[in-house]
Amino acid sequence: MSEGIPYADLVILALIAGFILLRLRSVLGQKTGNENPDFFKKKTLEKTVVEPIIRPTDKLLKPRIKEEQPQDTYLQTLGDDATASTLKQMKDKDGEFSATIFLQGAKMAFEMVFEGFAKGDKAPLKMLLAEPLYKQFESEIDATAVPERKTETTLVSVAAKDIIKAELDNSIARLTVKFLSEQITVVRDMDGKIIEGDASEVNDVVDEWTFERDIASKNPNWKIIDT
Repeated sequence: MSEGIPYADLVILALIAGFILLRLRSVLGQKTGNENPDFFKKKTLEKTVVEPIIRPTDKLLKPRIKEEQPQDTYLQTLGDDATASTLKQMKDKDGEFSATIFLQGAKMAFEMVFEGFAKGDKAPLKMLLAEPLYKQFESEIDATAVPERKTETTLVSVAAKDIIKAELDNSIARLTVKFLSEQITVVRDMDGKIIEGDASEVNDVVDEWTFERDIASKNPNWKIIDT
């Protein structure tokens, strides 16, 4: 018997190889439309790129959300019915009015006027005081500018305690505020030596200031008309 693969075996191997080639051709050799190199790219784009649909009228259909105003806690807890009623009338005429915020501003005004008067600085006084009252403060500052003695007042603390009176005359609003403050007052000579008062003595002081404003005006500032 000669060496090598028998002839019958070669025939069988050839048939098997031919069958495999036919199967591969049936799967890979036919045109399906997927042989376009851009095909998969298009499919990917179709899946990942989503164009939102926005109509120009969509935004117009959505109701505008109005910002909530902070609650007027002072007005809600005020026990004086007459004052509360007048404050509500002011709020009706000026929707931006808030008694709570007003008292915060009144406290700041007190501090600015106090400091301006103590230092002889007339600028903040002119800004915050009505003209007749400013003239009074101006005269007192000029009168106390004596080199031999100087009155020195320190504001330790202050609280705008209550609105004790509220008036509304057409559009002119007047609010009287009760302030409770702690102050130290001494008088010094030319050398800075204390000749009156005690630098360690804190005095409790009660003040009532009246503020006025035309609430029909666009100007939001209040003027102090009485102290």
